[in-house]
Amino acid sequence: MKYDDKLVPILEIDTEDNMFRLSLEPDPNSLIAAIQSVGLINPPVLRQKEDLRYRIVCGFRRISACRHLGWHEIDVRLVVGDVSELDLFELAILDNRSHRAISVVEQARGIQKLEPYIPSENRLETLASLLGFPVNKKVFQKIRALGRLPEPVLAEVLNNTLSFEAAVHLCPFSPKEALCFLDLFKGLKLSQNKQIEIITLVQEIAMREDLWIKKVLQSSDIKSVLERPDLNRNEKGSLLRAYLKRRRFPALAKTQERIVKALKALRLNEHVHIIPPPYFEGGPYTLRMTFKNQDDFSKRLKTLDAIAKNPDLKKVLEPY
Repeated sequence: MKYDDKLVPILEIDTEDNMFRLSLEPDPNSLIAAIQSVGLINPPVLRQKEDLRYRIVCGFRRISACRHLGWHEIDVRLVVGDVSELDLFELAILDNRSHRAISVVEQARGIQKLEPYIPSENRLETLASLLGFPVNKKVFQKIRALGRLPEPVLAEVLNNTLSFEAAVHLCPFSPKEALCFLDLFKGLKLSQNKQIEIITLVQEIAMREDLWIKKVLQSSDIKSVLERPDLNRNEKGSLLRAYLKRRRFPALAKTQERIVKALKALRLNEHVHIIPPPYFEGGPYTLRMTFKNQDDFSKRLKTLDAIAKNPDLKKVLEPY
């Protein structure tokens, strides 16, 4: 690849042309002080377009920082000669990989931009080698799916507000729906599994009640949980999940309330526990009893005898 070193006016650089940009909107703040102190050590790489303006290949953040500093001209390396767009994409990727690891968001955007240039028979291997992810079809499909999400959602994947797996679960939704989920998660502190659980519950509620996703997420019950000033983010998350489970499985929720009430009526103590089967369906109940000696064991037997005679036991054992 051949280059011409050139001084070009910044106004002639098309900063709206994001063809070769893999990262999200460039944040120049981390570079401004360095460039102000020692100048531009590594010139950005540009390619002149048919309209004679310049397209950025490498150096979006460097150019943005120089603009913020009020520079009118900038030293660049101008790609000349017959160079394919695929070659320029490879240059942009390798430039990024030379000084840092490429994020999963950049991998997703790279897949989206490079796929049209690479034959299907060796696409996975080529993209994995270029972008630095495992040669694994399932991993490839997950990363590729992220490219369909709006930039604000991708930004929160980078900020760890939204987990990678939860973001993958948002890919089938419309951009507006994905943003609604994002608004919800930004106000809560949730693990990956809990984020996925909420996405699944909301989707199933919307289907069951024939509602839009947005309608479910903006319900007054959810708002009342999120707006409670006396709860921290973890507590709000727990209340929200409990509400969604009750709404998704109303009969199961009623059964749970009935059994919890019946268990309280049995007056169990910390040494004797009755554990219903998962979802209260047909499986065996578990009795857990703790004791230290024969005396304790005899006391537990008396407790069990009292439980067996208590009419509330039948309410516990009624199937869902």
